[in-house]
Amino acid sequence: MMRDKFGRKLTYLRVSLIDRCNLRCFYCMPKGPLHPLGEDEFLNMEETVAIISLFAELGISKVRLTGGEPLLKKGVPELVERVKGFPGMQEVVMTTNGVLLKHFAGDLKKAGLDRINVSLDTLDRDNFKRITGADKLNEVLEGIQAAGQAGIGPIKINAVLMKGVNDHEILDLVRFAVENAFQIRFIEWMPTASEIQSIRENRFLSAEFAQKAIEEKYSLMPDHSSPHAPARSFFIQGSASRVGFISPLSNAFCAQCNRLRLKANGMLKTCLHGKEDLDIRSLLRQGLSRESIKRQIASVVFDRPEEHFLNQPSVAHHDFVMTAVGG
Repeated sequence: MMRDKFGRKLTYLRVSLIDRCNLRCFYCMPKGPLHPLGEDEFLNMEETVAIISLFAELGISKVRLTGGEPLLKKGVPELVERVKGFPGMQEVVMTTNGVLLKHFAGDLKKAGLDRINVSLDTLDRDNFKRITGADKLNEVLEGIQAAGQAGIGPIKINAVLMKGVNDHEILDLVRFAVENAFQIRFIEWMPTASEIQSIRENRFLSAEFAQKAIEEKYSLMPDHSSPHAPARSFFIQGSASRVGFISPLSNAFCAQCNRLRLKANGMLKTCLHGKEDLDIRSLLRQGLSRESIKRQIASVVFDRPEEHFLNQPSVAHHDFVMTAVGG
């Protein structure tokens, strides 16, 4: 099992399959990918499988498939099935915007997908169009329903908090989760690309605001079942649902972080807000042995930073959008 020099065990790999998306959320990639990858830069399916297998041999037991929008990548159900078959692999999960989910839910379940997270910031059709640039709310809701009918669960809803955009819908989103026995997480809008940061400064809403609003209606009880999760999680009493709050600045979870990120071009990031640490695609295409690549992975993982630098004004932020690094 991999450890870093601070003693943290690394057991979770987030894999970005593609940097493309079929929505244009204004807080993420309103004009598309910031630095789009060329077709020859993407890992092909066999390379993706090969790299994930290396991480599995190094002790990774949970893989999350992300994007961009991962379901835009061809062959995702087959990838799920192959990864789920690796020795020691306990969970294969996915984060999606849900637009294409209704077409894939059955195949994903058959392939062995364990859980799914769906990004959904609003339940209002007009507001959905305002946020995403597309009239696709019905497709997302149908996708969530299809995932439930296929038996993928628990379903988790991810909502980014935005002042003046969806702050009036916090309780509606919680009610939606409670009525359907979903889990829900409210996420603070964190700094990313400079062109988006100027919008964020006027729209930032704290997770504390959301929690206080929810506690006026629901009783929350702390949930400590997932110590490595980035969210502060609570059971919603009287329901089968849980609510979580992700606050990357005010409640940094670096000390418990157990995750690594593989970009769609094969670059490894040991910290979401850090540099690209290793070009695994190049090592693979050079024909290096599996053991040699694993040694290099373990070496850069050992030297991963103790914490992100979002609270350090003296450190310049590397421009990126979430779709390029798998969130």
